[in-house]
Amino acid sequence: MSEHEATKRIWKRLPGTKGIRFFEHAIRKHNRRPDRYFSVRWTRNGRDVEEGIGWSSEGWQTDTIIDARHTLQKNYKRGLTPSTFAELREEQEKQRRAREAADAAENVQAMTFREFFERYYVPWKRDRRKRRTWLDDLKRANHRIFPFMGDLPLDAITSELLEEYMDELYADGLADGTVLHHIAIVRSVFNRAANTTVHGVKVFPGVSPVDGIELPRSDNPRTRYLTRDEADLLLQSCREREADAPRESIAASWRDLHDAIVLSLNTGLRLGEIQRLEWADLNFFGQTLTVRQMRDRKPGGTVPLNKVVTDMLKGRLAVRDKSTPLVFVPKGAGRYRKISHMFRDLVLELGLNADVTDSSQKLVFHSLRHSFASWLALAGVDIYRIKTLMRHKTITMTMRYAHLIPDASRGAVELLCAPPAASPKVLYLHHAKTADGPVY
Repeated sequence: MSEHEATKRIWKRLPGTKGIRFFEHAIRKHNRRPDRYFSVRWTRNGRDVEEGIGWSSEGWQTDTIIDARHTLQKNYKRGLTPSTFAELREEQEKQRRAREAADAAENVQAMTFREFFERYYVPWKRDRRKRRTWLDDLKRANHRIFPFMGDLPLDAITSELLEEYMDELYADGLADGTVLHHIAIVRSVFNRAANTTVHGVKVFPGVSPVDGIELPRSDNPRTRYLTRDEADLLLQSCREREADAPRESIAASWRDLHDAIVLSLNTGLRLGEIQRLEWADLNFFGQTLTVRQMRDRKPGGTVPLNKVVTDMLKGRLAVRDKSTPLVFVPKGAGRYRKISHMFRDLVLELGLNADVTDSSQKLVFHSLRHSFASWLALAGVDIYRIKTLMRHKTITMTMRYAHLIPDASRGAVELLCAPPAASPKVLYLHHAKTADGPVY
C-alpha cells in the first residue's frame, strides 16, 4: 500500500464536539489505535475556514483539542495571539527552543575546567601549536592544575582561588618561572573559553580571574593576618546581615560565610578544602575532621577541632541537606564563587583593606589560614607543631611564622641591664671538712 493510499482522507466528525473532525492513518498506530489527524472548522474574519491541528501521535487528544480551541477562540475575540492552531504551534516551538537554549546555557556554563580543557582547549591548541607545547600544557595540567581546580566550574574559579593556588606552588618549592608557566596555561584556557561558543552559548562570558591577580614574588609571600578584633568584626557583621536578610536564601549565604570563616580561623583549612568537606570527613566523637589525601593535592591529614568549631558543625548538621554529602552545599555553579566574593565585599565595606597598597598584604579569604598559624605562633606553639597543624610538606613554609613565637632572646639581652650579681663563694675540696653540710 502506498503512502497516499495509507493516508486516504475519509473524514469523520469527532463525537461530542462541534466543528472538529478527523481521518485515520491506514497503517500507523498510536496507543494500539490508528493514528488520527484532526482539524477544526471555525469562522475567521467573517469566513468559514478549516485549519489542520495535528496527529494524535503528536499529543493531540479530544480534551487537549477542546481546551486549546476554547483558549484560541477567547484570544481571537479579544484580539490576542495565538488565535489559531498555526500560531499556537509557532509559539510552542519558540518555547521549546527557548527551553533547549536555557538547558544548553546551564550545561555549558556549568562546564568544569577539566572538561573544557580536554574537549576544547587541547584540540584547539594541538591544531595551532607545536606538539611539544600542548603536551607540556597537558602534563602540567594533569600534575598540578587539575588536582586543584579541575573539577570546579569555570565561573567558580576566582582570583582568590588562583592566589591560593600560587601560594601552594611556591610552598612546593617551585620557582617564579615555573609558577608563571602554570598561570599562563590558566590564562590561556580562560581566554579560549571566552572565545568559544557551544550550542550558541559562550562558555565563559565573564572576566578572566587571572586579570585580577598579581604574581607574588618568592621573597614576598602573603603574611597579613587578622587581629582578634578584626576577626570579631567580620563574624559579627555576618551575623547582623544574616538577621537582616530579606530572604532565607540570602540569610543562608551569610550563614555559610560566617561558618566558613569560623572553620578556617580555627583549623587553617583552605577555601578549596572547605568546599570539598563532606559529613563523612567529620568525627564528632574524636573531635577531628579529615582532609582527604588526594593525588597531587596538598597533604591531607587529621585536623583537631576545638569547641567553637564543633558547636558550629553540630548546628549545621541539625539542618543539613541530606541529598548531598557536602557540609557547604553549592547552590548551582556560582555558589563556590559566592563565599569568596561575599568575603571580599564585606572586607571592602568594613574598610579592613583601607590604605593597603601592596596587593600581597591585602586581606583575602586565604588570610584566615595565615591568621590560624599566626595566632598559634603568638600563643607560643612551637614551629614543628604549627607545621603539623598547617599540614606543610616542609618546614620552610612554616618558618614565615617563626618570628611571631615568643622566645628567650629578648629576656637574655635584658639580663645585661640588671646589676651584676655578687661573686659566688668558691669552696675548695680540701676545705670541705669545715663546710656546713656534705659535699656532693
